[in-house]
Amino acid sequence: MKVLALVILFLQTSTFARDWVKIKIPGAKCGDSLDYFVFYNPKNSKKLFAEFMGGGACWNLSTCFGPNLRTWMHPIPEIPAFSVLTSDNGELTPFNKHSALYFPYCTGDVHAGDHAIDYRFNIRAHHRGYSNIQKSLKYLKENEIIQFKDLDEVILFGASAGAIGSLLHTKTITPYLGTQTKKYLISDSPGLHFGQNFWDKFTSEMIHDFDRNFSKVDLNIDFSDGMIASEIEHVCHYLSDWKVGILQGSQDLVMSKVFGNISPQLHREYVYSDAGIFETSKKNSNCAAFTPDTKMHTFLLIEKSARIQAGGIDALEFVKRIYSGQTSRSFK
Repeated sequence: MKVLALVILFLQTSTFARDWVKIKIPGAKCGDSLDYFVFYNPKNSKKLFAEFMGGGACWNLSTCFGPNLRTWMHPIPEIPAFSVLTSDNGELTPFNKHSALYFPYCTGDVHAGDHAIDYRFNIRAHHRGYSNIQKSLKYLKENEIIQFKDLDEVILFGASAGAIGSLLHTKTITPYLGTQTKKYLISDSPGLHFGQNFWDKFTSEMIHDFDRNFSKVDLNIDFSDGMIASEIEHVCHYLSDWKVGILQGSQDLVMSKVFGNISPQLHREYVYSDAGIFETSKKNSNCAAFTPDTKMHTFLLIEKSARIQAGGIDALEFVKRIYSGQTSRSFK
């Protein structure tokens, strides 16, 4: 269980690969202080699909660098795995003709951190996930690699830690876009239903970053309570010009036992409660949730899990409905 989140990301592969260009982002750093890169596959100058890599989180020397490793703090030399949605398989994804941008994850902070800290034995960790995305978008724009203002549509997607990152960085990318750009967010298994002591593991520096950067999308966290899903109503209202789809397994083993400090059974109660994602997502017409009663963590990384159903449709159909504007309802 210690590296379960990593196994999910690194052992699953996609058989429909794109031709990626690796781009170094000046000033951006991975957790071990080495250079940060993004990957880009240009196809359509008017349509962009961006994936935020997932893979756990960390909060001390043991969880960041071992022996209780919960994430990856080193540069990603090649894309280890990307989702069904990012693949070239047109039978599975409606985005196979889009240009694709892939943000690796190597900072242990769910793409939300912007500080460096010395853990035991003077080992420094660079939790710069938030500023890495900021610097990446700035560099891609200034070097005319992506003409953001000309985009007709942009889709942000992430799974696990990437699901949180994609949500947070709706705020980061919006100023780069034109008024005509249609905006979509697909957040696959962000958690959001944690125990009361969930936040206790994190340093004060990380809590400060979370507080500042989550609030930018009107996700105002009570750090004495892990039930974040209750705030999704406000987030959806803030993102009123986005179409938002959130996928979350009711008994998600990773988000409950590995990180959330609760049992899968209690996680299920939270997900389907009045404050859970199924109910709170229904309060704004631009948001919908897909909450199957399963222990699965993430749905859209491989085809098998993308076929899991809730409310008579599978995860892929849910995404297609969000993209086509055919649904504003949630499924369980």
